[in-house]
Amino acid sequence: MNRPVRPEFSRRLAVEGLEDEGRAFRVEAEEGERKALARRFGLVSLERFIAEGAIFPEASGDLFRLEARLIADVVQSCTVTLAPVAGRLDVPFERLYGADVKNEWSDKDDSGREVFLNPEEDLLPEPIFDDCIDVGEAVAEQLALELNPFPRAAGVVFEGLAGVYREASEGAEGNGPFAALAALRGKPGNRA
Repeated sequence: MNRPVRPEFSRRLAVEGLEDEGRAFRVEAEEGERKALARRFGLVSLERFIAEGAIFPEASGDLFRLEARLIADVVQSCTVTLAPVAGRLDVPFERLYGADVKNEWSDKDDSGREVFLNPEEDLLPEPIFDDCIDVGEAVAEQLALELNPFPRAAGVVFEGLAGVYREASEGAEGNGPFAALAALRGKPGNRA
């Protein structure tokens, strides 16, 4: 079995012998780890990266629940101007882990019966390696899910093709996309 590569922010917590009341944790990334995570996720910078929470055994004894809060100060690039956009994340999240979880999900259980899983409501368990849960990597993965995919600087509006139509229709008779197309028709390099 291939072992996963050690992530930039690894904080492994053992689950062997975990009592019912669980184990609390608080982890914080150091400067070098924050820089590595910023590179991994395409951030300008990651100024603060903290997670706190607890790991609890489930009643079945086969599963462990991670309940945590991610706190991060991030700087992303505006998708329109590339200007820095600062943001703060403060989000709770949960993960479920199991010792005998396979890496491939199936819609059938061990007996061959079909099983219905609702990924929006059911937490699907992730595998445990060497009786440890890497809460650092779990928090890093959650950061990736929480980042704004299209950050914009304050006041910036992406006009899309509207700006192209407006530029082309300046001086053209009428308004709208057809006037803009008519204006484009007479420009050098355009075949019509």
